[in-house]
Amino acid sequence: MDEKEKKPLMNLETIAGKRKDPGFFREAWQQARLVYYLLRDRDVPFYLKLVPFVAVIYILWPVDFLPDMLPFLGQLDDLTALLVGSKVFIELAPPHIVARYMDDIRTADGFGPDPDVNEKIIIDPQPDLTNKEKDQAEPDL
Repeated sequence: MDEKEKKPLMNLETIAGKRKDPGFFREAWQQARLVYYLLRDRDVPFYLKLVPFVAVIYILWPVDFLPDMLPFLGQLDDLTALLVGSKVFIELAPPHIVARYMDDIRTADGFGPDPDVNEKIIIDPQPDLTNKEKDQAEPDL
């Protein structure tokens, strides 16, 4: 058997890349950097840039939903306000800008796409059939 026949052409590792899941804390750090880059980008509308600042003002405001005197719960609602504010800001920002910065961030962290894998994967549902057999196999609608 030829060495080429022993090795499969496509497997999960070649499609997904040889990388691991970034994990919760690295993902949170990537999101924080993404918010920073989006705040500095001129293509993001100004009114959207107010969303993260509203979350920061909530933290600095003396009146909270859960007072900070309660151990852990007071800080938890502040952290939740930051996370929700940043997530809403990212979701409302123009998708092509978010995708551009997210690709840059993931590539810088070593979680970018594998250069050996082609961008497009075309799957032929019936590779062994000729065109005439495919036409016969498809039902007329």
